[in-house]
Amino acid sequence: MRVGVLVAGLLLLVGGSSVASVVEVDEPAICYVCHAEAEAELEQPVVHAVYDMGECSACHNPHASNHADLLQTEESSLCVECHADYEDAADFEVSHAPVARGDCVSCHEPHASGYRSLLRGEPLDECAFCHSQVSGWKNAQVVHAPIADGDCSTCHDVHGSDQAGLLRRDVNSTCLECHVTDDTFFASHQTRAIADADCSTCHDPHASGREGLLRTNQHAPFASGSCETCHDDLGASTDFAVTGTTDLCQRCHRGTKEFETALFRHNLEEEGSCNQCHNPHASNVDALLTAEPSVMCANCHFDEPEREKPKAAYMTHDSMNCLECHVPHGANNANYLISPDGDFCRPCHEQAHAVTHPVGPEVIDARTGEPVTCLSCHQLHGAEFDWYLPLDPARDLCIQCHRR
Repeated sequence: MRVGVLVAGLLLLVGGSSVASVVEVDEPAICYVCHAEAEAELEQPVVHAVYDMGECSACHNPHASNHADLLQTEESSLCVECHADYEDAADFEVSHAPVARGDCVSCHEPHASGYRSLLRGEPLDECAFCHSQVSGWKNAQVVHAPIADGDCSTCHDVHGSDQAGLLRRDVNSTCLECHVTDDTFFASHQTRAIADADCSTCHDPHASGREGLLRTNQHAPFASGSCETCHDDLGASTDFAVTGTTDLCQRCHRGTKEFETALFRHNLEEEGSCNQCHNPHASNVDALLTAEPSVMCANCHFDEPEREKPKAAYMTHDSMNCLECHVPHGANNANYLISPDGDFCRPCHEQAHAVTHPVGPEVIDARTGEPVTCLSCHQLHGAEFDWYLPLDPARDLCIQCHRR
Protein backbone atom coordinates (compact mmCIF):
# COMPACT_ATOMS: atom_id res chain seq x y z
CA MET A 1 0.00 0.00 0.00
CA ARG A 2 1.44 3.33 -1.02
CA VAL A 3 1.73 6.15 1.51
CA GLY A 4 1.35 9.31 -0.52
CA VAL A 5 1.35 13.04 -0.03
CA LEU A 6 -2.25 14.16 -0.40
CA VAL A 7 -2.45 17.24 1.80
CA ALA A 8 0.26 19.87 1.55
CA GLY A 9 0.63 23.39 2.87
CA LEU A 10 -0.84 22.98 6.33
CA LEU A 11 0.39 26.11 8.16
CA LEU A 12 1.57 26.00 11.76
CA LEU A 13 2.43 29.05 13.79
CA VAL A 14 5.84 28.55 15.41
CA GLY A 15 7.32 31.48 17.35
CA GLY A 16 5.11 34.00 15.56
CA SER A 17 6.03 32.79 12.08
CA SER A 18 4.24 30.40 9.79
CA VAL A 19 5.82 27.08 8.96
CA ALA A 20 4.57 24.87 6.16
CA SER A 21 3.88 21.31 7.21
CA VAL A 22 3.02 18.29 5.11
CA VAL A 23 0.44 15.73 6.18
CA GLU A 24 1.03 12.25 4.79
CA VAL A 25 -1.96 9.97 4.34
CA ASP A 26 -2.37 6.35 3.44
CA GLU A 27 -3.35 6.50 -0.23
CA PRO A 28 -5.47 4.83 -1.51
CA ALA A 29 -6.77 3.41 1.79
CA ILE A 30 -8.14 6.80 2.78
CA CYS A 31 -10.02 6.96 -0.53
CA TYR A 32 -11.57 3.52 0.00
CA VAL A 33 -13.15 4.68 3.26
CA CYS A 34 -15.83 6.37 1.14
CA HIS A 35 -15.24 4.69 -2.21
CA ALA A 36 -15.38 1.01 -1.29
CA GLU A 37 -16.60 0.08 -4.75
CA ALA A 38 -13.34 1.37 -6.18
CA GLU A 39 -11.28 -1.10 -4.16
CA ALA A 40 -13.33 -3.97 -5.56
CA GLU A 41 -12.31 -2.97 -9.08
CA LEU A 42 -8.79 -4.17 -8.33
CA GLU A 43 -10.11 -7.72 -8.77
CA GLN A 44 -10.75 -7.12 -12.47
CA PRO A 45 -8.44 -8.91 -14.97
CA VAL A 46 -7.09 -5.64 -16.43
CA VAL A 47 -6.23 -2.81 -14.04
CA HIS A 48 -5.05 0.65 -15.06
CA ALA A 49 -1.37 0.83 -14.05
CA VAL A 50 -1.60 4.06 -12.08
CA TYR A 51 -4.70 2.73 -10.31
CA ASP A 52 -2.97 -0.55 -9.50
CA MET A 53 -0.20 1.45 -7.81
CA GLY A 54 -2.78 3.18 -5.64
CA GLU A 55 -2.06 6.65 -7.02
CA CYS A 56 -5.58 8.06 -6.97
CA SER A 57 -4.22 11.59 -6.77
CA ALA A 58 -2.42 11.14 -10.09
CA CYS A 59 -5.78 11.66 -11.78
CA HIS A 60 -8.05 13.09 -9.07
CA ASN A 61 -7.72 16.19 -6.95
CA PRO A 62 -8.63 15.15 -3.39
CA HIS A 63 -10.02 18.57 -2.46
CA ALA A 64 -11.70 20.41 -5.32
CA SER A 65 -11.69 20.63 -9.09
CA ASN A 66 -13.28 22.44 -12.01
CA HIS A 67 -13.72 19.09 -13.74
CA ALA A 68 -16.14 16.20 -13.30
CA ASP A 69 -15.17 13.45 -10.85
CA LEU A 70 -12.60 15.79 -9.28
CA LEU A 71 -10.22 15.16 -12.18
CA GLN A 72 -6.97 17.12 -12.11
CA THR A 73 -7.67 18.51 -15.58
CA GLU A 74 -9.99 17.84 -18.51
CA GLU A 75 -10.26 14.17 -19.41
CA SER A 76 -8.44 14.06 -22.75
CA SER A 77 -5.53 16.18 -21.49
CA LEU A 78 -5.21 14.00 -18.41
CA CYS A 79 -5.02 10.77 -20.41
CA VAL A 80 -2.32 11.96 -22.82
CA GLU A 81 -0.07 12.95 -19.93
CA CYS A 82 0.77 9.24 -19.81
CA HIS A 83 -0.47 8.10 -23.20
CA ALA A 84 1.45 10.64 -25.26
CA ASP A 85 1.35 8.47 -28.38
CA TYR A 86 -2.36 9.34 -28.71
CA GLU A 87 -1.94 13.07 -28.16
CA ASP A 88 -2.23 13.92 -31.85
CA ALA A 89 -4.98 11.41 -32.66
CA ALA A 90 -7.61 14.15 -32.93
CA ASP A 91 -5.52 15.94 -35.56
CA PHE A 92 -5.53 13.10 -38.09
CA GLU A 93 -7.43 13.62 -41.32
CA VAL A 94 -10.02 11.13 -40.01
CA SER A 95 -10.48 11.16 -36.25
CA HIS A 96 -12.68 8.73 -34.35
CA ALA A 97 -15.62 10.73 -32.96
CA PRO A 98 -14.95 10.00 -29.25
CA VAL A 99 -11.32 11.03 -29.73
CA ALA A 100 -12.32 14.24 -31.50
CA ARG A 101 -14.49 15.25 -28.56
CA GLY A 102 -11.92 14.09 -25.97
CA ASP A 103 -14.19 11.42 -24.53
CA CYS A 104 -11.80 8.56 -23.73
CA VAL A 105 -14.12 6.93 -21.21
CA SER A 106 -16.83 6.33 -23.79
CA CYS A 107 -14.73 3.33 -24.86
CA HIS A 108 -12.32 2.77 -21.95
CA GLU A 109 -12.85 2.14 -18.25
CA PRO A 110 -10.66 4.54 -16.26
CA HIS A 111 -9.86 2.15 -13.40
CA ALA A 112 -10.21 -1.52 -14.35
CA SER A 113 -11.93 -3.75 -16.88
CA GLY A 114 -12.57 -7.33 -17.83
CA TYR A 115 -11.31 -6.63 -21.34
CA ARG A 116 -7.98 -5.76 -22.94
CA SER A 117 -6.97 -2.13 -23.25
CA LEU A 118 -9.44 -1.35 -20.47
CA LEU A 119 -12.30 -1.49 -22.96
CA ARG A 120 -15.80 -1.35 -21.53
CA GLY A 121 -16.77 -4.54 -23.38
CA GLU A 122 -15.75 -6.97 -26.10
CA PRO A 123 -14.16 -4.94 -28.95
CA LEU A 124 -16.83 -5.82 -31.51
CA ASP A 125 -19.62 -5.03 -29.04
CA GLU A 126 -17.96 -1.70 -28.26
CA CYS A 127 -17.99 -0.77 -31.94
CA ALA A 128 -21.59 -1.95 -32.34
CA PHE A 129 -22.69 0.46 -29.60
CA CYS A 130 -22.33 3.35 -32.08
CA HIS A 131 -22.11 1.47 -35.38
CA SER A 132 -25.36 -0.50 -35.33
CA GLN A 133 -24.61 -2.36 -38.56
CA VAL A 134 -21.83 -4.26 -36.79
CA SER A 135 -24.32 -6.38 -34.84
CA GLY A 136 -25.56 -8.19 -37.93
CA TRP A 137 -22.18 -9.01 -39.41
CA LYS A 138 -21.46 -12.07 -37.27
CA ASN A 139 -24.71 -13.67 -38.45
CA ALA A 140 -23.93 -13.27 -42.14
CA GLN A 141 -23.29 -16.29 -44.34
CA VAL A 142 -19.67 -15.29 -44.92
CA VAL A 143 -17.80 -13.32 -42.26
CA HIS A 144 -14.38 -11.74 -42.72
CA ALA A 145 -11.87 -13.31 -40.33
CA PRO A 146 -11.12 -10.15 -38.30
CA ILE A 147 -14.84 -9.69 -37.67
CA ALA A 148 -15.25 -13.34 -36.71
CA ASP A 149 -12.36 -12.85 -34.28
CA GLY A 150 -14.00 -9.69 -32.93
CA ASP A 151 -11.01 -7.49 -33.65
CA CYS A 152 -11.81 -4.39 -35.69
CA SER A 153 -8.34 -3.01 -34.96
CA THR A 154 -6.82 -5.53 -37.38
CA CYS A 155 -7.80 -3.15 -40.18
CA HIS A 156 -8.83 0.06 -38.41
CA ASP A 157 -6.90 2.44 -36.22
CA VAL A 158 -9.53 3.10 -33.60
CA HIS A 159 -8.18 6.52 -32.59
CA GLY A 160 -7.28 8.32 -35.80
CA SER A 161 -5.98 7.79 -39.30
CA ASP A 162 -5.16 9.63 -42.50
CA GLN A 163 -7.16 7.02 -44.42
CA ALA A 164 -10.92 6.95 -44.99
CA GLY A 165 -12.80 4.70 -42.61
CA LEU A 166 -9.98 4.92 -40.06
CA LEU A 167 -8.06 2.28 -42.00
CA ARG A 168 -4.50 1.67 -40.89
CA ARG A 169 -3.29 1.88 -44.49
CA ASP A 170 -4.95 2.40 -47.88
CA VAL A 171 -7.53 -0.23 -48.87
CA ASN A 172 -5.30 -2.48 -50.95
CA SER A 173 -2.32 -2.32 -48.63
CA THR A 174 -4.63 -3.29 -45.78
CA CYS A 175 -6.05 -6.26 -47.68
CA LEU A 176 -2.73 -7.49 -49.02
CA GLU A 177 -1.25 -7.73 -45.54
CA CYS A 178 -3.18 -11.01 -45.26
CA HIS A 179 -4.08 -11.94 -48.87
CA VAL A 180 -1.03 -13.05 -50.85
CA THR A 181 -0.97 -12.08 -54.53
CA ASP A 182 0.19 -15.40 -55.95
CA ASP A 183 -0.70 -17.02 -59.28
CA THR A 184 -3.91 -18.45 -57.86
CA PHE A 185 -4.96 -15.00 -56.71
CA PHE A 186 -4.40 -13.46 -60.16
CA ALA A 187 -6.06 -16.36 -61.97
CA SER A 188 -9.24 -16.03 -59.90
CA HIS A 189 -9.40 -12.33 -60.81
CA GLN A 190 -8.63 -12.92 -64.52
CA THR A 191 -5.78 -10.42 -64.64
CA ARG A 192 -2.66 -9.28 -62.82
CA ALA A 193 -3.90 -5.69 -62.93
CA ILE A 194 -6.12 -6.51 -59.95
CA ALA A 195 -3.19 -5.74 -57.65
CA ASP A 196 -3.77 -2.03 -58.26
CA ALA A 197 -7.57 -2.10 -58.01
CA ASP A 198 -9.69 -1.17 -55.00
CA CYS A 199 -10.68 -4.46 -53.37
CA SER A 200 -13.74 -2.90 -51.71
CA THR A 201 -15.40 -2.14 -55.05
CA CYS A 202 -16.21 -5.85 -55.31
CA HIS A 203 -15.79 -7.27 -51.82
CA ASP A 204 -17.48 -6.33 -48.59
CA PRO A 205 -14.67 -6.03 -46.03
CA HIS A 206 -16.88 -7.13 -43.15
CA ALA A 207 -19.50 -9.73 -44.05
CA SER A 208 -21.60 -10.88 -46.98
CA GLY A 209 -24.24 -13.33 -48.09
CA ARG A 210 -22.09 -14.31 -51.06
CA GLU A 211 -19.03 -16.48 -51.38
CA GLY A 212 -15.76 -14.58 -51.40
CA LEU A 213 -17.38 -11.70 -49.50
CA LEU A 214 -18.70 -10.35 -52.79
CA ARG A 215 -21.22 -7.54 -52.44
CA THR A 216 -24.91 -8.37 -52.79
CA ASN A 217 -26.02 -6.36 -55.85
CA GLN A 218 -23.78 -6.89 -58.85
CA HIS A 219 -23.44 -5.03 -62.14
CA ALA A 220 -24.46 -7.37 -64.96
CA PRO A 221 -21.05 -7.44 -66.73
CA PHE A 222 -19.34 -8.11 -63.41
CA ALA A 223 -21.77 -10.86 -62.41
CA SER A 224 -21.26 -12.62 -65.72
CA GLY A 225 -17.48 -12.25 -65.64
CA SER A 226 -17.55 -10.12 -68.80
CA CYS A 227 -14.97 -7.57 -67.68
CA GLU A 228 -14.09 -6.72 -71.27
CA THR A 229 -17.52 -5.10 -71.65
CA CYS A 230 -16.14 -2.04 -69.88
CA HIS A 231 -12.38 -2.56 -69.64
CA ASP A 232 -10.20 -2.18 -72.70
CA ASP A 233 -7.08 -4.10 -71.73
CA LEU A 234 -7.32 -6.95 -69.26
CA GLY A 235 -3.70 -7.80 -69.91
CA ALA A 236 -2.45 -4.54 -68.45
CA SER A 237 -0.20 -4.87 -65.46
CA THR A 238 -0.90 -1.49 -63.89
CA ASP A 239 -4.60 -0.60 -64.18
CA PHE A 240 -7.95 -1.41 -65.73
CA ALA A 241 -8.29 1.07 -68.58
CA VAL A 242 -11.73 2.49 -69.37
CA THR A 243 -12.71 5.08 -71.92
CA GLY A 244 -14.74 8.09 -70.70
CA THR A 245 -16.85 6.97 -67.76
CA THR A 246 -20.04 8.83 -68.69
CA ASP A 247 -19.91 7.77 -72.34
CA LEU A 248 -19.13 4.22 -71.30
CA CYS A 249 -22.14 4.02 -68.97
CA GLN A 250 -24.48 5.52 -71.56
CA ARG A 251 -23.76 2.65 -73.92
CA CYS A 252 -26.25 0.68 -71.83
CA HIS A 253 -28.01 3.33 -69.75
CA ARG A 254 -29.38 5.63 -72.42
CA GLY A 255 -32.81 5.36 -70.80
CA THR A 256 -31.76 7.81 -68.09
CA LYS A 257 -33.66 10.76 -69.57
CA GLU A 258 -32.06 13.36 -67.30
CA PHE A 259 -28.80 12.93 -69.21
CA GLU A 260 -30.17 14.77 -72.24
CA THR A 261 -33.13 16.86 -71.06
CA ALA A 262 -31.89 18.41 -67.81
CA LEU A 263 -30.76 22.00 -67.56
CA PHE A 264 -28.58 21.04 -64.57
CA ARG A 265 -26.66 17.75 -64.82
CA HIS A 266 -25.38 16.39 -61.53
CA ASN A 267 -21.58 15.93 -61.79
CA LEU A 268 -21.89 14.27 -65.17
CA GLU A 269 -19.26 16.51 -66.76
CA GLU A 270 -16.76 15.90 -63.95
CA GLU A 271 -13.95 13.37 -63.91
CA GLY A 272 -15.24 10.06 -62.62
CA SER A 273 -18.83 11.21 -63.18
CA CYS A 274 -21.02 8.14 -62.61
CA ASN A 275 -18.44 6.49 -60.37
CA GLN A 276 -18.78 9.28 -57.81
CA CYS A 277 -22.11 7.79 -56.76
CA HIS A 278 -22.24 4.31 -58.25
CA ASN A 279 -19.98 1.34 -57.76
CA PRO A 280 -19.31 -0.09 -61.24
CA HIS A 281 -18.89 -3.64 -59.96
CA ALA A 282 -21.01 -4.46 -56.92
CA SER A 283 -22.75 -2.84 -53.98
CA ASN A 284 -24.89 -3.64 -50.97
CA VAL A 285 -27.21 -0.76 -51.89
CA ASP A 286 -29.85 -0.53 -54.65
CA ALA A 287 -28.81 1.01 -57.97
CA LEU A 288 -25.21 0.06 -57.17
CA LEU A 289 -24.86 3.18 -55.02
CA THR A 290 -21.62 3.45 -53.05
CA ALA A 291 -23.62 3.89 -49.83
CA GLU A 292 -27.14 4.62 -48.66
CA PRO A 293 -28.21 7.99 -50.15
CA SER A 294 -28.23 9.84 -46.82
CA VAL A 295 -24.61 8.81 -46.26
CA MET A 296 -23.40 9.05 -49.83
CA CYS A 297 -24.91 12.48 -50.51
CA ALA A 298 -23.49 13.88 -47.28
CA ASN A 299 -19.99 12.98 -48.46
CA CYS A 300 -20.18 16.03 -50.73
CA HIS A 301 -23.03 18.09 -49.30
CA PHE A 302 -23.22 19.96 -45.98
CA ASP A 303 -19.46 19.71 -45.55
CA GLU A 304 -18.25 23.14 -46.65
CA PRO A 305 -15.90 24.92 -44.20
CA GLU A 306 -18.35 27.77 -43.68
CA ARG A 307 -21.02 25.45 -42.26
CA GLU A 308 -21.43 26.20 -38.57
CA LYS A 309 -23.37 23.08 -37.64
CA PRO A 310 -22.31 19.41 -37.81
CA LYS A 311 -23.29 17.49 -40.91
CA ALA A 312 -25.96 15.50 -39.06
CA ALA A 313 -27.88 18.68 -38.28
CA TYR A 314 -28.79 19.04 -41.94
CA MET A 315 -30.15 15.52 -42.34
CA THR A 316 -33.39 16.55 -40.71
CA HIS A 317 -36.08 14.45 -42.41
CA ASP A 318 -35.50 11.33 -40.34
CA SER A 319 -35.73 7.96 -42.12
CA MET A 320 -36.33 9.66 -45.47
CA ASN A 321 -34.31 8.93 -48.55
CA CYS A 322 -32.70 11.94 -50.28
CA LEU A 323 -34.14 10.66 -53.56
CA GLU A 324 -37.69 11.18 -52.29
CA CYS A 325 -37.22 14.92 -52.83
CA HIS A 326 -34.22 15.22 -55.16
CA VAL A 327 -33.53 13.96 -58.69
CA PRO A 328 -30.09 12.35 -58.68
CA HIS A 329 -28.93 12.82 -62.27
CA GLY A 330 -30.38 16.06 -63.56
CA ALA A 331 -33.21 18.55 -63.24
CA ASN A 332 -34.34 21.95 -64.43
CA ASN A 333 -33.71 23.60 -61.06
CA ALA A 334 -30.41 24.16 -59.29
CA ASN A 335 -31.36 22.09 -56.22
CA TYR A 336 -32.35 19.06 -58.29
CA LEU A 337 -35.80 19.01 -56.69
CA ILE A 338 -38.35 16.64 -58.15
CA SER A 339 -40.76 19.59 -58.17
CA PRO A 340 -39.51 23.15 -57.58
CA ASP A 341 -42.95 24.31 -56.38
CA GLY A 342 -42.84 22.00 -53.37
CA ASP A 343 -45.48 19.56 -54.61
CA PHE A 344 -43.37 16.71 -53.23
CA CYS A 345 -44.25 17.89 -49.70
CA ARG A 346 -47.97 17.22 -50.06
CA PRO A 347 -48.01 13.40 -49.95
CA CYS A 348 -46.67 13.55 -46.39
CA HIS A 349 -48.15 16.90 -45.32
CA GLU A 350 -51.52 16.79 -47.04
CA GLN A 351 -53.37 18.77 -44.36
CA ALA A 352 -50.53 21.15 -43.47
CA HIS A 353 -52.12 24.28 -44.96
CA ALA A 354 -55.76 23.29 -45.08
CA VAL A 355 -56.66 25.95 -42.51
CA THR A 356 -53.48 28.01 -42.30
CA HIS A 357 -51.41 30.08 -44.69
CA PRO A 358 -52.62 29.60 -48.28
CA VAL A 359 -50.30 28.36 -50.99
CA GLY A 360 -50.73 27.92 -54.72
CA PRO A 361 -50.61 29.79 -58.01
CA GLU A 362 -53.21 32.35 -56.94
CA VAL A 363 -51.19 33.41 -53.85
CA ILE A 364 -48.28 35.66 -54.80
CA ASP A 365 -45.13 36.08 -52.73
CA ALA A 366 -44.64 39.84 -52.25
CA ARG A 367 -40.85 39.41 -52.24
CA THR A 368 -40.47 37.53 -55.49
CA GLY A 369 -43.68 38.05 -57.43
CA GLU A 370 -43.86 34.26 -57.75
CA PRO A 371 -46.55 31.95 -56.35
CA VAL A 372 -46.19 31.00 -52.69
CA THR A 373 -44.99 27.41 -52.28
CA CYS A 374 -43.92 25.31 -49.30
CA LEU A 375 -40.36 26.41 -49.91
CA SER A 376 -41.30 30.08 -49.60
CA CYS A 377 -41.36 29.64 -45.82
CA HIS A 378 -39.82 26.24 -45.11
CA GLN A 379 -36.34 24.85 -45.66
CA LEU A 380 -35.56 21.23 -46.42
CA HIS A 381 -32.42 21.02 -44.30
CA GLY A 382 -30.99 22.46 -41.12
CA ALA A 383 -33.57 25.15 -40.26
CA GLU A 384 -33.20 27.06 -36.99
CA PHE A 385 -36.82 26.70 -35.86
CA ASP A 386 -39.46 23.97 -35.68
CA TRP A 387 -41.26 22.97 -38.86
CA TYR A 388 -38.08 23.68 -40.83
CA LEU A 389 -38.60 27.43 -40.57
CA PRO A 390 -35.49 29.57 -41.15
CA LEU A 391 -36.83 32.54 -39.15
CA ASP A 392 -38.75 32.95 -35.91
CA PRO A 393 -42.45 32.34 -36.76
CA ALA A 394 -43.54 34.55 -33.84
CA ARG A 395 -42.64 37.63 -35.87
CA ASP A 396 -39.53 37.66 -38.07
CA LEU A 397 -40.81 35.16 -40.62
CA CYS A 398 -44.19 36.77 -41.17
CA ILE A 399 -42.99 40.36 -41.55
CA GLN A 400 -40.89 39.37 -44.53
CA CYS A 401 -44.13 39.79 -46.47
CA HIS A 402 -46.63 41.25 -43.99
CA ARG A 403 -45.05 44.56 -43.03
CA ARG A 404 -48.28 46.39 -42.20
